Amino acid sequence: MKILVVTTKSPYPLYEGRALRTYNLIKQTAREHEVHLLSFVQTPEEVAGIGHMTSVCASVEVVPLYMGGKGSLVWDVLREVFSRSPLMAVKYRTGEMRYRLTMALRGQRFDVLHLDMLHLADYLREANGLPVVLVEHNVESALLRRRIEAESSALKRLYFRYQFKKLQRYEAWACRQADHVIAVSAHDRKQLMQMTGHERVTAIPNGVDTEFFQPALDQPRSCTAVFVGGLTWFPNLDAIEYFCREILPLIARELPDFELTVVGKNPSDGLNPELTANPRVKLTGMVEDVRPYIAAAAVYIVPLRVGGGTRLKILDALASAKALVSTSVGCEGLDLVAGRDILVADEPQAFADAVVRILKVTKVASDLSAHGRDAVQKRYAWPGIAGGLLDVYDACARRLPGYAR
Repeated sequence: MKILVVTTKSPYPLYEGRALRTYNLIKQTAREHEVHLLSFVQTPEEVAGIGHMTSVCASVEVVPLYMGGKGSLVWDVLREVFSRSPLMAVKYRTGEMRYRLTMALRGQRFDVLHLDMLHLADYLREANGLPVVLVEHNVESALLRRRIEAESSALKRLYFRYQFKKLQRYEAWACRQADHVIAVSAHDRKQLMQMTGHERVTAIPNGVDTEFFQPALDQPRSCTAVFVGGLTWFPNLDAIEYFCREILPLIARELPDFELTVVGKNPSDGLNPELTANPRVKLTGMVEDVRPYIAAAAVYIVPLRVGGGTRLKILDALASAKALVSTSVGCEGLDLVAGRDILVADEPQAFADAVVRILKVTKVASDLSAHGRDAVQKRYAWPGIAGGLLDVYDACARRLPGYAR
């Protein structure tokens, strides 16, 4: 088949979960089919990394977005006021992308159009009868609802509620218009089916490269934890601020030498001074390779309170044989057994106790490491996961009942 994939950002470099998922599924798909990529690029790092995609895809075209500063974003905020679409869709509605997509579809015969995020759903209108697969990395309206619940600012809550009403209608419309929708978990699939009232939703879970992420040979440093995730994304920032405010002091009472390393891009407008000044917290910023930081820590934490989809960071950690503590939101949608593969805790004291238990009891850490690694090898390796996506492509291209209209 010939598949045209449209993305909001370059799938490479692999700095975040969205990129990891998209890149690995494209890579697996390209082994059997002809994949063409049409992608927005938003940073110099993406521009540099897009060259790598030419070694994976049959063709690559890019459309710059916000490369000239924040002026365009201000204009999009104003445009959104007069639009029925939420800001996340208005941002990606550009004349250049519409032109590039139209020319691509006129120039070649494709079997499937893959829109890789709800943000791109406006381009459903350009398909002209071509089967469209829409990928929902999160149930975006559910994610925004959780952010509203976690937001302390009354003004921000008011704005987010305004966006939520638009987003909820837009998401339901987009999923009904697509020939097929991909969710990342059974939990998300159920929500999307309830939202749209149809069966054309398939859960294709996130995965992990179990050869790239391997157990470390060296022993980790004692009394150390690691969190991996860019702090430019609100759920990650909220998780670390919550951990440092509510949980870290409880751990420090039991383990005075405890330290946390946070690996990921920092926001351009700065971080909470209480976080940056905390002597127990090390902020690395963006790094080329997260594996040495994961290997050096004795426990991996995922204290997320806001989120959707499934967290690739958990799969990376378990493939690296790391003992892991997560909130219920953090591990939502993953086929893992609490108490065997990972420890799950939602209250600050319970989370702190779980971290301390791993750091103090060697057998707990070793058992979690072994079971977690085994679980991801059996259920979350990318080749097997990509097979489900290829089945959806094939069924959509052939217009089979249950997959496409």
